[in-house]
Amino acid sequence: MSESKFETVSSLVDGYQMNDEAFEQTINDTEMSETWDNYQLIGDVLRDEANSVISTDLSSQIAQAIADEPTVLAPKKQDGFTSAVKAQVIKFAKPFGQMAIAASAAGLMVIGVQQNVAENDTLVPNQVVQTTPLGGIAEPVSLNFQTKGTNRNTQEQAFAEQQRRFQALLHDHQQQVKLTALVNAPQQPEIKAEDKPK
Repeated sequence: MSESKFETVSSLVDGYQMNDEAFEQTINDTEMSETWDNYQLIGDVLRDEANSVISTDLSSQIAQAIADEPTVLAPKKQDGFTSAVKAQVIKFAKPFGQMAIAASAAGLMVIGVQQNVAENDTLVPNQVVQTTPLGGIAEPVSLNFQTKGTNRNTQEQAFAEQQRRFQALLHDHQQQVKLTALVNAPQQPEIKAEDKPK
């Protein structure tokens, strides 16, 4: 429906246009008469003058929409051999994935510590507090300043601590891999004393 027809119907509903030609056009045009009915129903609902029973039977439209939906088929079930092969591949690859994660974490830790140590290379001495005694000679009361040798020792200590933590992390990871292998290992039946050959 064109914009001018919508404007004509709207002006008739609002009472702005009162001529017989517009009414005739609205009655004779199917789209305009449906629009007129919809506008009147909207006005009745807004003014709370609508009938208590409004037919809103949507079941046929919903049934049609469901019928038009495409059918989704479930994928075929895998056979036992394929699922067994997948299980073996996952069992084989899982420890490598765990080692890759641990190696990544250790590498990030090493890089982080090295950057932290590199950022702390330049030490600025704390502000020197001076007092002027009665004699007029200024002497420093306290001086907090680290020499280059001390800074070098600090770097070596930080590197040693980094290496210690890395070794501890690596040792912990190796123990977890061993524990996982023991838990996932197939159980062998115990041989009783009476079953042993004599």
